[in-house]
Parts: sequence; C-alpha cells; structure tokens
Amino acid sequence: MINANEDELRRVFHPQASVIGLFGDEFSCGGFDSFIDFVKSTPAANENDKPFEYYVKGLILEGDIAVVTVGNYCYSTRFTDHLSMIKINGDWRIVAKTYCTHLAAES
Repeated sequence: MINANEDELRRVFHPQASVIGLFGDEFSCGGFDSFIDFVKSTPAANENDKPFEYYVKGLILEGDIAVVTVGNYCYSTRFTDHLSMIKINGDWRIVAKTYCTHLAAES
C-alpha cells in the first residue's frame, strides 16, 4: 500500500473485499475498488517519509480462514489493521480489512 503498488494489492486482496475503519473519528466503509482509488491517490513512499514500521501483532488460523493483526506506522500515523483472509483455490486472499488509527498517547 505504501508504494501504491496496485498489481500487488490486486494479487493479495479478493476483488470483493471490504475495507472498513476509523481514521481518527472519521468512519470509512468501502469496497476494494474504492480502496485502490485511495491508494493510487496517495504519494508513494520515499526516503523522506520514513521511518515506516510494520509488524505482525497476532494471528488466528483455523483451517482455511485466518485473521492477521498488523501494526504499522506510516505518514506520521500509527495504525492497527485486522486482515480477514480465506484460502481460495490454494491462495490466501484478504477478504476484509478493518483498521483504526491511534493517538500519540495510545502508541
């Protein structure tokens, strides 16, 4: 997402995935195409935007479904993402992304 790589996002997300979250107090709910449009409208990462942090906070795996919790820091904002995934025809695909931002005191 940080590098605005549409091809890679289309590879890992299911085309009917939903993206729902809270950016501060602002609720956002949309489909995958809206998410792609948003990503394409953001500037790609460069050395001046760093540091970026990404880490897996948790994983629940049951058969062919999983929920991965990812913490990340980018563009001066700390996020938590919950990625719901399903194994479809042997490939893991993100079917829902829910996210929230954190205030500096919550980090």
